[in-house]
Amino acid sequence: MAQLDGGTWRMGDHRGQVVLVNYWATWCGPCWEETPGLIRLSKKLGPKGLAIVGVAIDEGSSAKVKKFVDEFHVPYPIALPVRMSQIEFGMAGVPTTVLVDKHGRVAKTYVGAVRQADFAEDVGVLLGEQ
Repeated sequence: MAQLDGGTWRMGDHRGQVVLVNYWATWCGPCWEETPGLIRLSKKLGPKGLAIVGVAIDEGSSAKVKKFVDEFHVPYPIALPVRMSQIEFGMAGVPTTVLVDKHGRVAKTYVGAVRQADFAEDVGVLLGEQ
């Protein structure tokens, strides 16, 4: 997926890491509530093998997304999906976060805002896997 900063984010580049893929939007109130916890989690567990990517599903210009990322000082990559891609289908709500284990398998899917402690507990279990 194309990143807000112009790079490309690929799941395959993160084999061996636990990955949280967070689908969110600037117009989503629960996303605003959840983001600070994701930022703290990224800073705390990133060095231990957690990768977080935010996937902004806003339509139109990326200016609102950039403003949100700048205001929150989001340290992890933000990807912008291609319109009509597979992510537009099958999501029960926003935010939706997919937890992927070190082997690239989906371990858990969360719908709605999740507390940092809940993410941390589930990520911690996967980081402890051999």
